[in-house]
Amino acid sequence: MASTEKDPNQVIEQNETKQLVHTAISKLKPTYRAIVILRGINECSIKETAEILQCSESKVKVDYHRALKEMRKKLNMDAEEVMGNAN
Repeated sequence: MASTEKDPNQVIEQNETKQLVHTAISKLKPTYRAIVILRGINECSIKETAEILQCSESKVKVDYHRALKEMRKKLNMDAEEVMGNAN
C-alpha cells in the first residue's frame, strides 16, 4: 500500500513556497495587495472585488494583471537569490 502522507521534503518545499508567496504579496502596493487577496486567495469575482474596493471592474482586471506580473518578478528574483546563495 502506498502512503498518502507527503514526503518531509515536499512539506518543507511547500512551506518555503508559501512563505515566498506571502512575502511577495506583502511587498505589493496596498491596492494590488487587496486585489490579489480578494481575487486570488478569497476567490471573489471581478464584480465582487470591484464592489468591495469601490472601483470599476476594468480597474480590478488591470490592477490584478499588473499585481500578478509584479509578483512573478519578485518571486523569480527571490528564486535566483536563493540559488545564488546555495552555491
